[in-house]
Amino acid sequence: MTKEQDGEPFGYGVVANVSRETAHGVGGLEIRQGLKHFAPGAKVWIAPTRWGVFDEVVVAGRHRGHGRRYVTLATKLRFLENFRVSGVHSPALLRALSRPGPGVDRDGGLWTAEQAEAYAAFNNAHRLEVRTDGPDGIRAWVSDPPPMELVHQDTTYHLAHFNAYYARYSSQPPPVEAPTP
Repeated sequence: MTKEQDGEPFGYGVVANVSRETAHGVGGLEIRQGLKHFAPGAKVWIAPTRWGVFDEVVVAGRHRGHGRRYVTLATKLRFLENFRVSGVHSPALLRALSRPGPGVDRDGGLWTAEQAEAYAAFNNAHRLEVRTDGPDGIRAWVSDPPPMELVHQDTTYHLAHFNAYYARYSSQPPPVEAPTP
């Protein structure tokens, strides 16, 4: 008896939905409904990556115009939301997650339960890349909307600007306006 006949999953995967509105263009000012290949709210499965790629992932999901067939392609992580863990029950989905691709882990396209939970929790909490001033830039992620202050190695950084892609922090405090007479 196979796992599918027993009702047991082949393994675990990280599932997300395509954002209803996706930001494109300079500063994220061009708003679109979903993505070119996936409808808004479409369920996609994220393939485990071989190395730490933070802004782009390989996903498998039902194509917007191709009926029930799974397609595998790379997309920006910022276009996905509502990360969670689910069992992989479909052999077709397992094949789609295991297709060769840039940076895709070839361990069958599945996650361990612990890896999947950690990945989903991280991506639900951290949505914007941090950029700081100075030569010692920080590589980090923050929630959306970002916090007003960020402390790193005893240095306080103040939120200077944010958009759909990143949050920029400055080590200089914000200017204080002079009181009006």
